[in-house]
This record gives sequence, C-alpha cells and structure tokens, in this order.
Amino acid sequence: MPIDQVIKLVSGLELDSETINTWKNGVERSLKKYLPNEMEAKGQKCPVCGHETLVYEEGCLKCRNCGASKCG
Repeated sequence: MPIDQVIKLVSGLELDSETINTWKNGVERSLKKYLPNEMEAKGQKCPVCGHETLVYEEGCLKCRNCGASKCG
C-alpha cells in the first residue's frame, strides 16, 4: 500500500482516547517524512484558497496556488 494511502487511512480513524489520537497524529507525521517532495495530495483542498493544489514538501502540505502550508 502506498504511503500516501496509509496516511489517509490513519488520518480517517475516529478514536476517543487522547492517547490514541496522539499516537495517530505521530504516525501521520512520521510517514509524511517519507513522501517524495512535490507529491500531490490528491483529493485535498487548501483550507485558505480552496484549490486542489496541495503537495507534500519536507513532510508538510503546501499549496502551490497561495503558498499556505501546514505541518503536523
């Protein structure tokens, strides 16, 4: 399974325990480091401009349209 699909699967988990959520977020952050730079984040929209132009860059999401970024 490609890493971006594993990240999507883990991020979709809805768990009640704060400990598990912390674990879930940690797994996502760790896996994102292994995504190649400039890999498209398919199906995700930028929270600032609304365009589907997000790419992974150094483990963070960055919008090619407006430059907004989100890490973690």
